Amino acid sequence: MNGRVYVSTVVAEGPVNGTVVRVVLGARRTYTPEGALQWLRGQAYRIADGLEPDPYAGWITYSGPVLVPVGAQVAHVPSVLRAWCDDDGQQDVARRRLVCGDRLTVSAVDGSGRYTLTAVPTTAPPDLSAVACGVRGRRRRRWWWPFGRTRRRHARPRTAPHVSHMEGLA
Repeated sequence: MNGRVYVSTVVAEGPVNGTVVRVVLGARRTYTPEGALQWLRGQAYRIADGLEPDPYAGWITYSGPVLVPVGAQVAHVPSVLRAWCDDDGQQDVARRRLVCGDRLTVSAVDGSGRYTLTAVPTTAPPDLSAVACGVRGRRRRRWWWPFGRTRRRHARPRTAPHVSHMEGLA
């Protein structure tokens, strides 16, 4: 591990009843920049498919003019997010930024709101579990039985020594 944790978040902001509402759609911690980018791409596809299904998806059947193209002057969030996911050059630049320790922000805006995907590299906190337990060096093996050492590891059945019934009669 390189000592970094990548905290990724997806946030939607938009007007609701006259006020701007901010909703965290998801968050995740990963230990590699590739893992952070993979999760962000999955979330970008999820948002794009939620706002507008892919017009070439196999499960969509023709049901009349339901999806209407918008003009070129209007930003289209699903197209922006899909284009970011499918562009290998932008993905490589994003990976390099995360490796160098820079913050990555991808934002798409339209009339309905703003969708922001963010990945922030942070320094991983040290593992304090061993320090808190007072363990140094090799960990001592703990006994697995919950009631202490009440059971013997290789216990033999306790029986009286074998005595023949005929021994005392002769």
